[in-house]
Amino acid sequence: MENKIQKSLHNGPFSDTVSYKSDKGEISLIYPCYVNHGKCEIYDLKGNLFKKSEMYSSVEQAEKRIADLLS
Repeated sequence: MENKIQKSLHNGPFSDTVSYKSDKGEISLIYPCYVNHGKCEIYDLKGNLFKKSEMYSSVEQAEKRIADLLS
């Protein structure tokens, strides 16, 4: 059975965020901005998929990690 990942965009005061959700859990991706020193940051919102947060130098790297965790 394929685990479908749902994606939703949220506009924030400092940066946009995207929530990714599947049956395994939910992860938030914060797009690069000056607050996080131009890096992408992901947070585990639900599912205990990883500890705390992780930083990536590109959106593509962060989305690959998210896909690996939620698939």
